[in-house]
Amino acid sequence: MVQNFKNLRVYQDAYALARDIYKATESLKGNYRIKDQIGGSSTSICTNLAEMSSFENKNQQKQKISTCIGEANETEFWLDFYRDVGHLTEEKHKEFLNKLKPIRMSLFKLLGAIKKDRECSKMNE
Repeated sequence: MVQNFKNLRVYQDAYALARDIYKATESLKGNYRIKDQIGGSSTSICTNLAEMSSFENKNQQKQKISTCIGEANETEFWLDFYRDVGHLTEEKHKEFLNKLKPIRMSLFKLLGAIKKDRECSKMNE
């Protein structure tokens, strides 16, 4: 069933994290490539959730959620990298990770729910 992605709690949390990461990195001078990477991976979680919400096909939904999980992992990599090169304080790094981990957990739960729903649908056919 197609739904409004903005009503998904995981979307709201991912959007807030992407916004906060953008604000924390927008004033960095120099290597724009890494700014593009962390901005891309963090916002991609939200955009893939928005796109997923328009699909009725469970396989397409699963693929989008799997992509979101991959983007969450990439975001964690970039957060670690930013901290290690001195662009993020340890405190900011922990703050972002503490927001990212529940998002990733929610994505895994959503993926599980879609798989379960798909299996139930097959049993009822």
